Amino acid sequence: MKKVFIIFGILIITAFMVSTQEINSEALRLTQRLQRLKLNGLIPLRFGNAVDGSGISGATITIENIGSFTSDIDGIISFPEIPDGFYTLTFTKEGFITTTLGFEVVLSTVIANRFSISPVMSGNSYRIVLEWGETPRDLDLHLEKDREYHISWRNMRSNADGSVVLDRDATNGFGPETITITRTEAQGVYNIYVIDYTNYRNERSRALSNSGATVRVYHIDRLLNTFTIPRNITGNRWNVFRIIQGNVSPVNTVTYSR
Repeated sequence: MKKVFIIFGILIITAFMVSTQEINSEALRLTQRLQRLKLNGLIPLRFGNAVDGSGISGATITIENIGSFTSDIDGIISFPEIPDGFYTLTFTKEGFITTTLGFEVVLSTVIANRFSISPVMSGNSYRIVLEWGETPRDLDLHLEKDREYHISWRNMRSNADGSVVLDRDATNGFGPETITITRTEAQGVYNIYVIDYTNYRNERSRALSNSGATVRVYHIDRLLNTFTIPRNITGNRWNVFRIIQGNVSPVNTVTYSR
């Protein structure tokens, strides 16, 4: 019997390793493709599903004063270099929330060129989406409901009522990490924060603050809030916002947590 359990355990570990390798390989392929487009004198933008990270094909992206583009199988659009500055784009596709976002071009490059878009939700649902740059490799999105449960990579689903789920845990940079709340209690208090797992024990690290991290909050069928991390502050914890009686209350501070 012990041999059976050992073999079963080995099979699970092997399957996990293969799955992880496939994810890493796909992430590398995507990064290399974006880099090739840049080397060819183009500006690439990538649009992914906030729930599973897959590319959204066939979406229409309209960039103010630039033009309209259709995303390919990888969720990528590209266009010739444009002058440095701030631009606004609008993403539309059936089944996804129509989303208007800003981006900045610096030296003919968009540093934060990956955008995760939420599918339309039902009921009184919220979707919280964390994105950042290539480093740190591992940022973790957390949600704590006061005195009830704590959602993170350690516990991806609330045991109490099943109404909160960590949809995706990203460990290789960029994200997204996504939490979906399908039901909120009127008197519930929900705390949302981000931990820099890569530099967790480095008290002097500013990697989290300089990661370019953003958190977007979607509610049912619209983008409700966008939070950008404060720059150049020491700390491993970004306290982003709270949901109190159904209202989003900004916090937006970086601190150090042991």
